[in-house]
Amino acid sequence: MNEQHPAQVTLNPWRDLPIEPPYALEADRPVLARFNQDARPEHQIHLDLLPEPFLGAPDAPAVLLGLNPGFAPEDRVPHSDPVFQALSRAQLSHAPSAYPFLLLNPAVEAPGRRWWEAKLARLLEIGGRERVARRVLCVEYFPYHSRRFAHAKIRVPSQAYSFNLVRAAVQREAVMVLMRAERLWLEAVPELAAYRWLYRLRSRQNVIVSAANCPEGFGSIVAALLRDGGAG
Repeated sequence: MNEQHPAQVTLNPWRDLPIEPPYALEADRPVLARFNQDARPEHQIHLDLLPEPFLGAPDAPAVLLGLNPGFAPEDRVPHSDPVFQALSRAQLSHAPSAYPFLLLNPAVEAPGRRWWEAKLARLLEIGGRERVARRVLCVEYFPYHSRRFAHAKIRVPSQAYSFNLVRAAVQREAVMVLMRAERLWLEAVPELAAYRWLYRLRSRQNVIVSAANCPEGFGSIVAALLRDGGAG
């Protein structure tokens, strides 16, 4: 598989994220406001948390396709911490880091870190924390936090950047894993339908990346993780 770095996609809009809540890009705000007016509590988009449109280096050789970042009240603690905020903003701007996948950084104390450590436990055993953090990218279909996803019928402008990250991954032949939202991803990035390096999980409820849950693709994921070159 080709590991050349992709050409720059579109300008990264996340560098313009406001410094205070509500943490929403200006272009996204009208759509988010209209949705939240009538949304049920479990579907509310939480703009007091920093968005997580992606986790990891944009040129990583292994790419996970997610749905959207979740929400629990305890998430507010790390998201209000200045250190976490600085690390999050650095990631959103693709600043160089030993841990581009923010929620694998051992300095971060957050519920999201524990969630990702569980889902990537087998990869962490094989490759180690720093390598996994450099060589795995997760792109969320929808960038903002909610307790439950109910945003399939809306589209915010910032999603275009995320979809272009996935198109760039197709161009460089990254190994990809559909964790959730297969229909939405195929509609947003039609190139995925015939993509030879796209794999699916057996369970979309418990999205552990393992040989048991991704039998067809786990070997390719591990190979991309351990191969020299690419994102670290």
